[in-house]
Amino acid sequence: MTERFIQEGDEVLIVGGGRSGLQAALLAGDLGGVPVLADDDPGAFDGAAWAPVRERGARVMAGVRVGPWIRTWKGPVIMSPGIPPVAWCGQAVAPSLSNVRGELEWAASLWDRPVVAIGGTNGKSTTTALVGHLLKSAGFSPFIGGNFGVPFSEGVRLMRTARKEGKRDPYDVAVIEVSSFQTESMQSFSPDIYLLLNITPDHLDRYDSLDQYRLAKLHVASLFSPSTTVIWNASQEDWREWEPRTRARSFFVGVRQDLPGPGVVLGDSQLQSHGLRESFSVSTAGYPLIGGGNLQNLAFSVLATVLLGETMGRRIDPRILEEGIASFAGLPHRMERVGTVRGVTFVNDSKATNVGAVEAALAGLPDAGHPHVVLIMGGRDKGGSYRPLIPWLKNHVREVVVIGEAREKIRRDLGKEVPIEEAQDLFEAVARAFSVADSGEMVLLSPACSSYDMFHGYEERGERFREAVRRLSSKFGGERGSHGSASGQ
Repeated sequence: MTERFIQEGDEVLIVGGGRSGLQAALLAGDLGGVPVLADDDPGAFDGAAWAPVRERGARVMAGVRVGPWIRTWKGPVIMSPGIPPVAWCGQAVAPSLSNVRGELEWAASLWDRPVVAIGGTNGKSTTTALVGHLLKSAGFSPFIGGNFGVPFSEGVRLMRTARKEGKRDPYDVAVIEVSSFQTESMQSFSPDIYLLLNITPDHLDRYDSLDQYRLAKLHVASLFSPSTTVIWNASQEDWREWEPRTRARSFFVGVRQDLPGPGVVLGDSQLQSHGLRESFSVSTAGYPLIGGGNLQNLAFSVLATVLLGETMGRRIDPRILEEGIASFAGLPHRMERVGTVRGVTFVNDSKATNVGAVEAALAGLPDAGHPHVVLIMGGRDKGGSYRPLIPWLKNHVREVVVIGEAREKIRRDLGKEVPIEEAQDLFEAVARAFSVADSGEMVLLSPACSSYDMFHGYEERGERFREAVRRLSSKFGGERGSHGSASGQ
């Protein structure tokens, strides 16, 4: 694909009134297209941020049901990732249509610098931020975004604007998070490096089965050219099936020396290269997110940074990597310690929207020799079972407080294994959990569910949790936490 996807004067249908839709509309206008804005929310395009798009003559179709009529649109269509294909094509996964592109895939076709893309189920955002942080530490100027933070279209616009004004490129590489909502219908995507962190059950409210979800994650590998490097998780079996289906080079992250190919081995206190052109060892002693899936995230990030350096003709000094590792603070809502009240530590893991993420969070906690966590779970169920949590509950959790639409299902799956209390809202859940926890123990919000039954997103849920902890701290006295992470993803 090239910019010719949009011709001068084309009416370009932009589906979705969120940030991705906004940046796609602005970029389409920059390329000479005439945006036509569609969203079923009547007020989707009323805000001040949309004024530049409206002023360029965009046609607005707000409050119009997103539906099958999209398939009959004759011009280019740019889809935002939050629009489920079933809403407009009647299928869980959209068919490949020559005139329809996802916002991220389209933006990638307009980017002429190296791309590091991060896919998988859990740990994507942390790893995206960590790769970007390590690259900055090594002297690069990365764009960091995609499904996480800033839409890729915005990065493309900033690059084009700088060049148009005769300024230096603001970025020399893109580090982008890629979700299954973006990969499922991709037709042409071949980043320089692609990290496939893990695949665990998720979004089974959108996909018909786990196999369909896996395919949405993995099919992108069949698009890669020989210039792409894939970093596989050696502890999962997906690489065995899909490595033969891709033309990309393969590297691996694993916990044993017998990796199936070159890569990085996770040790107790270091990351050790395996079969690479230049060997290296990197200490993990200064890493603030030790535990759970975060050591694995770190191994992927270090390997990606080293391989990108090779691609760009630069050797990355392991000492620079260790300095970057030690200075990485983690992300909000991901095992974020938000405060301590009467000796009880409160940890915000609102981003844990599936069972696999909660498993990783609990696996990363220190073994106290007895259950020492009161776990807050619940929200909108995403399909699948909560029973895979049982081994981790037995080791770490002495009580669960449940909220939201998934309360009864969680009780059915886990009620015979651990005491469960119900709460009507998050404030009540935090108060109940605090009343159960003893000094030296932890209250952990790690919901295993989406937030959309009660909140506008996991960020709002996390902010509400922080507010509940602030109220307790004001009432009983306590210490505020930082935005650093305790462990997990």
